[in-house]
Amino acid sequence: MKNVDAVILAGGQSSRMGVPTKALLQLGNTTLLDHVTRRLACQVNRLSISGSQEYLGNADYPIIEDAVERFSGPLAGLYSAMVYPQVSDSEYLLVVPCDGPFLPNNLVSELYTQITSEDADIACIRYQKVNQTTFSLWHRRGLPAIETALVKNNNGGFKPLLSELTTTYLDWPEEEINPFFNINTPDDLSFAEAIICR
Repeated sequence: MKNVDAVILAGGQSSRMGVPTKALLQLGNTTLLDHVTRRLACQVNRLSISGSQEYLGNADYPIIEDAVERFSGPLAGLYSAMVYPQVSDSEYLLVVPCDGPFLPNNLVSELYTQITSEDADIACIRYQKVNQTTFSLWHRRGLPAIETALVKNNNGGFKPLLSELTTTYLDWPEEEINPFFNINTPDDLSFAEAIICR
């Protein structure tokens, strides 16, 4: 989609998985990151990855190091993508996690319709009545509030901004496999393996 860029959040600490980044965990015959990029690349104008150049340097898409010095959570990845024009200059920026290998092939078009029809700052997925904040579409005009939350208030999460900015929620219909399933533990990875091996 011409007016939408995307950033994949791959900079989180992965202590529960025993690896520096979940992005490079194998799921089937490829990495979690590859599963996400394959599903997402055809849906957006430009795609980049928020994470460490040290671990992700061989990725097929631009790697964005955080524009803030300390580890500041997912908001740092969104902010960094917004402030680097060589990475994103579209009006809207989608964020998704690197550990969501089943994200829908129509995610961007559905969120775009939702955010534009409501003229909102953020469109966030809601699945089974749970907000999926890391699957969300952000309008660029929210950048000042993002910067304030991150730099001045030292807040690295999305949730406080959902009430501060104009947010609309897209209730995604229930599916046999949760398309917003995140891999956070070895058991989650085994579950995902079982799904793709069906």
